[in-house]
Amino acid sequence: MSNAPANSAEPSIALPVLALVFFALFWPIGVVLAIVSMVKFHSAKGTTARTLAIVALVMNLLLPIPICGIGAAIAIPNFVKFQCRSKQSEAKGNLKALYVHEEVNRAEVDSYSTDPKAIEFTPKGQTLRYTYTILSATKDAFSAEARGTGDMDGDLWTIDEKNALTNVSNSCER
Repeated sequence: MSNAPANSAEPSIALPVLALVFFALFWPIGVVLAIVSMVKFHSAKGTTARTLAIVALVMNLLLPIPICGIGAAIAIPNFVKFQCRSKQSEAKGNLKALYVHEEVNRAEVDSYSTDPKAIEFTPKGQTLRYTYTILSATKDAFSAEARGTGDMDGDLWTIDEKNALTNVSNSCER
């Protein structure tokens, strides 16, 4: 039994068109419809329906590739920014700890110090991405910075006696 209509008119292109519509909306259903239309119009020679079914099948099978590319193009920059902000938490945490050490030292000797060893400050972290420097210290004020190194080069954080933590230069926004 032939799949072509008895009056030798062209087969209906409704099924392949439906496969193309589902390609845009629900690609797995589009693949199934394209395969069904390929089988249905297999023996019909030179029909638009068969050609359209082939196009629908190819488009449905290739659709996941650009979707993955678009997803990666959106996700990777966001991940890199998130990772950078995560690395900045080292600077923020260590500068807050330095502030506490300076306040303890001020309570004991009535002055801030420029020597990290004198206030018993040691930066914490498995991989230190910042260098910590106490820029100035007097009886009433101090200023310290965390300067990024390596992949955080260009990132600069400061803290003072008022516990004002400031991101002077943000390498995450490059």
